[in-house]
Amino acid sequence: MASMLASAGRDTAARIAPSRGATLDVICAGEALWDLAPPGGASLRFRPGGGAVNAAVALARSGLRVGLAAALGDNAPGRALLARVAAVGVDVAGVALIPTRQGLIVLEDTGGARHMVAHRAEDELPLSVPEGWAAPVLLLSGISPALAPIAALCRAARAARRSGTVVVVDLNARWRLWAGRDPRVLHALLREADVVRCSAADLAGLGLDDAQVRAAMRPSATLVLTQGAGAARATGPFGEIAVAPPVVAEARAAGAGDAFTAAICAEIARAGDHGPERSDLWARAIQRGHAAASAKVGRR
Repeated sequence: MASMLASAGRDTAARIAPSRGATLDVICAGEALWDLAPPGGASLRFRPGGGAVNAAVALARSGLRVGLAAALGDNAPGRALLARVAAVGVDVAGVALIPTRQGLIVLEDTGGARHMVAHRAEDELPLSVPEGWAAPVLLLSGISPALAPIAALCRAARAARRSGTVVVVDLNARWRLWAGRDPRVLHALLREADVVRCSAADLAGLGLDDAQVRAAMRPSATLVLTQGAGAARATGPFGEIAVAPPVVAEARAAGAGDAFTAAICAEIARAGDHGPERSDLWARAIQRGHAAASAKVGRR
């Protein structure tokens, strides 16, 4: 798993000193940003967010050993986000601090979740997994449409899978980034995944349907499709499993989908495999995903 992620721009990145010989339960790689907390208080509140960060924080809080590989701006917000994530017990040795354009903040609304996004050079995300990191699960979340980072993630997924690591891809689409882009650039990454998690909103933003995603995946892989606050469905060699949530929430919460994905990763890490033919594992994983997502909604 050493040096699984690499891309152009590494020379411009300020690196965090890598952990030596870290053996983890899950490695989370992908985007990192601030979530704007839902209104209701007297002042704005920001919390660590982005697919990889949300999943890493949730997994660490559940007692698992987690490492984060991501790119953050080398500025006050970036360093503050890094400190917040490290404070919950996530190993941040895989985080790179990169130069950012000063003074540019974008607030975007993605399917009901609001985020503060620093300027990013999409083709130069200097992600890398530190030497010595190993884990039974690698999560890739928040996929950029640019070819360079997708190619780097493909190499990471291929290397991880060859070493026996279960590769989980959460499409977690940023509609603003994917507008007008060809979603077929994802096919190579989908072929490297053991598990793909996506929501109906992700598919709509990408201009795909679940049949197209399933066709791009290997026959032995598992597709988990969530329908907002409704039933989740897993398809794979075990057949199809659909599980309804215990309570159907009326609203979505920022990070609910990431909490669902984190619960799946936790189940796989504890089981030791992704259960390509185990319907019991997937029924349990989806139930726990629903519980995690519902808890997020309840904390709105």
